[in-house]
Amino acid sequence: MKQVVRCWMALMVFVFVASGAYGETVIHKLGVRPFWKPPLKSVTEFRTMIQKSLPDLKKGFEMANALDVFEVFVNQGMSSTPEEILVQPGSKLQWMIFKDGKKVKLVRDAVWKGKEPFKAYRLKAEHQGKQYVFVIPWDCGNVSLEQVVVLPPPPAPKPAPAPAPAPPANQSPTCHVTISPETVFTGESIVVDASKSSDSDGSIASMQIQVKDADNRTVQDLKVDKPPFVQSFSLNKGGNYTVHVTVTDNKGASSSQPGCAAKTVRVNSRGRFTADAAVLYQDDPATFLPVRIGYEWRFNNRFSLLGMVGMADVIHGNDDSFSVLGDLTALYRYNRFFVGTGVGLWHSDRNDRFDFILNTGYMFWGDPNDTNLSVFVEGRSAFDEFNDLEKYGRIGGGLRLQF
Repeated sequence: MKQVVRCWMALMVFVFVASGAYGETVIHKLGVRPFWKPPLKSVTEFRTMIQKSLPDLKKGFEMANALDVFEVFVNQGMSSTPEEILVQPGSKLQWMIFKDGKKVKLVRDAVWKGKEPFKAYRLKAEHQGKQYVFVIPWDCGNVSLEQVVVLPPPPAPKPAPAPAPAPPANQSPTCHVTISPETVFTGESIVVDASKSSDSDGSIASMQIQVKDADNRTVQDLKVDKPPFVQSFSLNKGGNYTVHVTVTDNKGASSSQPGCAAKTVRVNSRGRFTADAAVLYQDDPATFLPVRIGYEWRFNNRFSLLGMVGMADVIHGNDDSFSVLGDLTALYRYNRFFVGTGVGLWHSDRNDRFDFILNTGYMFWGDPNDTNLSVFVEGRSAFDEFNDLEKYGRIGGGLRLQF
């Protein structure tokens, strides 16, 4: 009889006592049949329990027909921090895993009927649209399922915003360039003016000038990046040059045609070698055959200075002998005509003369800025012989070659 009483008292202090009134398992005390010993005192010990009892945990979840959430529980327990709670008397659990010795067991529909609340960890894990709420008492580590909450469906994704309209394509600038003058002498300025260029959807940012010679070699490369986009340059060697101009807008688009079409600039040398031969007649009488060579320096297209040296042989008469000449003449050109005046030295064995010279001529072949041939008339007289101009003055004409 005493043995029966002892068994009955042992059952009263067991963790689980079946209540026949409602079909629930009433729990009055924790720690009698613990799943884990010693009690859990920290999250670290909670995670240690999970790591070291994986087979038993899996067995318990299998007994609870919840094997599909076993991995979810383990992963959530190892990666997140559970909530510390107090489980109040009267709280219900759908199932609880515990151990009877070393054997894993499970009880369903458990109710805490202890006098005081107990401390526990609450862990939430989501799986297939449901949230599983687990409770793990600190004293025994009995993993329990408190409830399963059906999660509301996720909100429908917001429609992707309509793509922003593509910005309009950048329009190339409109190029308008003037180059002046198009014919210059070496050292004279050539002005490139792109100030009237425009851009319909922005502004002009820069102008690039590239100058190439007749062999297509770049001799100058200039960039202007400030308004009004006007730039001058000069060239020191004669020849034909091609000027290429490009304007670029503030977005990097460039334009070179048609307003910036390449233009040819002619650069003329200021100096040109000159040679001539003439026949001069003097009434004294004498006929001379002067032959000269020299160099003409042009200040511009109209005015130049011609210096020549040479000799004059007497081909008829005996008024004078073989002579040496040195002349300096200022010339004025108009198209193919030219007139000139100057002074000269006429030296011979008989006399030295300081002459006043007048001449005029016409270029009948070639170009003023290239090789050309002219016919000219010249008259000259010594300054001290003006009173005897008819007798000692020399007048004639000849051919002049420039190259």
